[in-house]
Amino acid sequence: MKLTLLGSVMAFGLAPQVIAQDATVIYADSDKYEVVLDAPMSETQFKSLRDMGEAEKPNLTVVPNPAPELQAGLPLPQANPQPPIGTNLMDMPISALPSIANLVDRVSPSVVNIVVTTESGETTSEGQGSGFIISDELEVVTNYHVIEGGTYINIEFNDGRKYPASIIGTDEETDLALLRIDTDERIPYVNFHQKDELRIGEWVVAIGNPFGIGQSTSLGVISAIGREKVDSGSYVDYIQTDATINRGNSGGPLFNLEGDVVGVNSAIYSPTGASVGIAFVIPHHTAEEIIDSIRKDGFVRRGYLGAGLRTATFELEGEPGIYKSGATVNDILAGSPADIYGLQVDDIILNINGQTVRNSVEATRAIADIMPGKVAKFIYERNEQTYSLDVQIGERPEKYDLQRKSAEAQGLPVPPPPRDPSLPKVNIDTGLHLLDISAEFRSAINMRSDQVGVYVESVEPGSLAESAGFKLGMVLLEADSQPIAEVRKWKSIVLNARTNGQTDILLNVRRKDGQETFMVLPL
Repeated sequence: MKLTLLGSVMAFGLAPQVIAQDATVIYADSDKYEVVLDAPMSETQFKSLRDMGEAEKPNLTVVPNPAPELQAGLPLPQANPQPPIGTNLMDMPISALPSIANLVDRVSPSVVNIVVTTESGETTSEGQGSGFIISDELEVVTNYHVIEGGTYINIEFNDGRKYPASIIGTDEETDLALLRIDTDERIPYVNFHQKDELRIGEWVVAIGNPFGIGQSTSLGVISAIGREKVDSGSYVDYIQTDATINRGNSGGPLFNLEGDVVGVNSAIYSPTGASVGIAFVIPHHTAEEIIDSIRKDGFVRRGYLGAGLRTATFELEGEPGIYKSGATVNDILAGSPADIYGLQVDDIILNINGQTVRNSVEATRAIADIMPGKVAKFIYERNEQTYSLDVQIGERPEKYDLQRKSAEAQGLPVPPPPRDPSLPKVNIDTGLHLLDISAEFRSAINMRSDQVGVYVESVEPGSLAESAGFKLGMVLLEADSQPIAEVRKWKSIVLNARTNGQTDILLNVRRKDGQETFMVLPL
């Protein structure tokens, strides 16, 4: 006799209302499933599935309910056996979770530690990072900020081997650098991810050299895609991951479970300097595109319009209104394509080469992606009228030239020229690890809206900064009476001070309790 039970099926058995009796069909609460028992059972034999041992449980076949054949008095079709219904991940044995041991064995020989030293042989705190080999030419990808300001670069492997490296090219805008190891030894390399788009929730593995303690591995997931961070500029939409990434992981690879590089670990968000589960990673497609450009030209060629842009907004009776799609021209640089072709301040760029631009970031990226010399079609609005304009795009100048021209166009002081690269490098390490401050973080620490500054993320133990009383959580507001709006400005101040032979810097500092004080930082 076949006994059919209709009722709710739970992760751990049947609904408790099911009753056993000598009948063909027993009906409990109408639900989504029916359970067919292949073996007959008497009333005295019946037990709840919850109470049975594995050896006692009958063979179960799960069939979607309702069953029209059953309701019509027809025999039930023979259902195909189904695999066991999955349980909660927390209830699964540890052995059922993915192991990454084989993956780590395969890819870790291609992950390296990067040590950067100055002319005097000093190792800066910024010059400790990670990287990974991407070709049989022994090319190494890392972050630009890892090698910035250094004179000598050494590549260290987990087994103790060490080789010098040379710089092929860098791109400060995306914080990427390409190096080459100076050796004839054959060393395995890894590949960038080439398949489907990444998805939130995918497992990822970070390998690197956190805090300089040696190669370490961590497992996590992709937490978000398309993130922006404070100092990311206009050219990177970051992957966010909760894989443990700390100082020293910068420039290291983020792998998927197939062993492909899905991103370059670049930065973390942390009030302490240690991982809090929020790390930013340069996506594989961005990194590969930049690396290909560096291979070809030694730098990255980007299109140039010569117009400062801001996201378009409007005001209604003096109050800010909703965002308006487009990018407003903020200033025009003399002699630039924008100037030559007649764009004006307050024009609103709406579309570039058929691509709608919703804000200044999208407009900047669209312009940068156009090869210099190509003609692009701009749709823009002026005085509530829409116009079309063909513009031959120029080539984006060197960063300092662009900063100088922009300052001149806006009537601002011209920034000092960059240091002559032929001169010996100056160590700008002060023992302070600093972060730019976002609007959200400014609000979180109750910092006044009219203040600018950089946040002290951590202080090197034993450094002169620690001896002088600098602590985590402070904000550096001014250095030698100059406002410090970003970390880049701070580095410039320190560089100039050391070049001029200063032995210390006078700082206006905001303490964790919000009080301001003056402190002296020895150099």
